[in-house]
Amino acid sequence: MMEISVVIHNLILPLSAAFVCGLVLGLDRELAHKPAGLRTQVLITLGSTIFVVAGQMLGNESARISANVITGLGFLGAGVVMRHQGTVRGMTTASLIWVNGSLGLAIGLQEYELAGIGVVLVLVSLRVLGWVEKLMESKCHIVHYSVQSSESERVLRVINDALQHCHFQEKPLTFTKSAEGINYRFAFCNSPNRHQAFIEKLREIPETTAIEIES
Repeated sequence: MMEISVVIHNLILPLSAAFVCGLVLGLDRELAHKPAGLRTQVLITLGSTIFVVAGQMLGNESARISANVITGLGFLGAGVVMRHQGTVRGMTTASLIWVNGSLGLAIGLQEYELAGIGVVLVLVSLRVLGWVEKLMESKCHIVHYSVQSSESERVLRVINDALQHCHFQEKPLTFTKSAEGINYRFAFCNSPNRHQAFIEKLREIPETTAIEIES
């Protein structure tokens, strides 16, 4: 039987720290109405910490077990990543799962200062950098285009150039051929001025017969 002081130092303290760490990050995700919220983040931190503590009890197996935990976190993170209309979503949630697991590993090794600083920096990344991203996105508008033209390399060149220099592409470029010509469909995010300049370039091309937009 372990002494009470040993139990507190080796078990209760790291597990309590892991619970608090997961709780803080989970609350942030819940307040932001994001997936992988309170329970998920707590369980990830606790699980990672328990694996490390158990490895130490088995005879300093922490390094090998930590490597396996990181692999498992990778599979868990991959489960929340999805593709939607040509873009990848869920990367922030997957990254948080990975980072949260690493905090659990640090706590299991009783590196509380490392874990504490890590939690603070994660919150700064989620909140402050998230605010910066929203500020940038406020200058970026997603527009869905349907462009009708006769077969023309100039039209396709202008479209590809716009897609390569946009903030991000929301919908992949597709096209259909008919007796009236070629219909291009795509969507991307850019500033209003750049959208307007793109439309004007298309209208300058004689082969362009129709431009329909939906913002």
